[in-house]
Amino acid sequence: MKLLSVLLASLSTVSSVSALSSNSEGSPQDISDVICTGRPRSTCAVELDVPHGCEETDSICPIVFFLHGSGGTNRWFKNTSGVHSAGYIGVYPNGEGGWSTGPKSSDTCQWDDFQCTTDPDEGDFIASIIQEVRDRGANGNIYAIGNSNGAALAHRLASNANSSLPIKGIVAKVTQLLKSPERSGPGTLNYNQPSSVRGSHRVSVLSIMGTEDGLIPYEGGSSSVFGGNDNFQLMSAMESMNTWAIHNGCSGEYEMSSHVSDQGDLTATKYTYGSCPSDVIVEHYAMNGAGHNAGGASIDGEKIDYVIAYDFIQRLENGSSGPTSPVASPVASPTSTLCFNDPAWSGKFNSAHTCEYIAENPSQRCGWENIDGVKASEACKYACDEFCSTSVNSPSASPSTTNDDDACRDNDRKFELLNGKKKTCKWVSKKNTSKRCAKKIDVDSTVSDLCPVTCQDPKNPTCTPTDYVGKFEMPNGRERSCNYPLQNNGAKIEKRCGKYAIRANCPVTCEEYL
Repeated sequence: MKLLSVLLASLSTVSSVSALSSNSEGSPQDISDVICTGRPRSTCAVELDVPHGCEETDSICPIVFFLHGSGGTNRWFKNTSGVHSAGYIGVYPNGEGGWSTGPKSSDTCQWDDFQCTTDPDEGDFIASIIQEVRDRGANGNIYAIGNSNGAALAHRLASNANSSLPIKGIVAKVTQLLKSPERSGPGTLNYNQPSSVRGSHRVSVLSIMGTEDGLIPYEGGSSSVFGGNDNFQLMSAMESMNTWAIHNGCSGEYEMSSHVSDQGDLTATKYTYGSCPSDVIVEHYAMNGAGHNAGGASIDGEKIDYVIAYDFIQRLENGSSGPTSPVASPVASPTSTLCFNDPAWSGKFNSAHTCEYIAENPSQRCGWENIDGVKASEACKYACDEFCSTSVNSPSASPSTTNDDDACRDNDRKFELLNGKKKTCKWVSKKNTSKRCAKKIDVDSTVSDLCPVTCQDPKNPTCTPTDYVGKFEMPNGRERSCNYPLQNNGAKIEKRCGKYAIRANCPVTCEEYL
């Protein structure tokens, strides 16, 4: 009898530990020990964010995985996901400087060594998290929202959707499916395209991509993120969408509609695929003229993160393909009165001579022409017209208000301490950061007010970094935008993000190099 009592007490303890419990907003539960033990992951971490109302046994609240990009972390999601307001369960896994969806310099095995046990197995990692939340009583549909490298993982998970990865839908921002190879990385959940032959489940897809993305080309092909490995090739955005439409049993035909955005040329084209099964949605937004930060855009006045993303999820939960709330009527493209850098224009002798290049020396270059005889002075208004004050340029410029004084970016210039010494946020970051952040710049302010990104606690961030919109001035007087590090498929991103003024103004683009 005594042994039975001990056994029952033990089972009760296990049950109470693993039961689904809620937490307050901003304080997710750390389930890293359960998931990470024994895995080849030096920065492994998993947070589970359960709102009140989703903690009951056999909860059917939707479960949403938030997948950060390359060089990013999971540290922001607890403050930005909004799952408590939406009534969703949030899962915030942390990758190893990103996700192993392609060749990485940190890999110890070849990309086609599927038996490798020393590199991260992303499919098994996510599947184990799903099993853990299921064991705790979370039985809702599974979704994934990813940006850039996180979107690549979302596509990978969806391509391997099965009983271990029961993915219902993904929101993939600024990355499409790989065209090749068929498989890559450790494990068995490592296929890069969906396949009915393998028995891949149907997965709804909402895709957002910038048509002038300098890092992940809209038209597909290679990318600098693959480190020169030609085995890795991207589908074009539309080929990727067609692949998903056909796999999901849609007709492959789509309807187009025009919308307003706050990036690129301020327009977006939506492709809605028809004749899909009733439980499937396949949609794509082409952010015209926008670049690799298109995932942070607004469409018809609604942010992708997370109004549009959550609308997509809610439509799937409701079993409806139509919007759950009114969507703004299509609006005509912006008029030519706006200052405009044509993202497609380049000089006739060199395709690298874009409007960004013209802007480096406008007095000498604005008279240059493209192969059609269009002068830079006409195509690159923002670069060449001294009276322009608003840029509509790919991808960085839009008439938005993200450059206000409260934006989460470090000061990009020297500032003076209360003792008269001049310093920069770079100095703050080198050593004794917490002590330096507390130094006074005046009676009421400290260095942390000027260096919010450097000074905030990465485990408990107080603000979400944002890139500067438009152009900013470098110490040498030249003007740059956050598109500059991404030019030429990001071939010089590390070098350019190494410049402090660029790193400070573009904390999202340069996150890996902060």
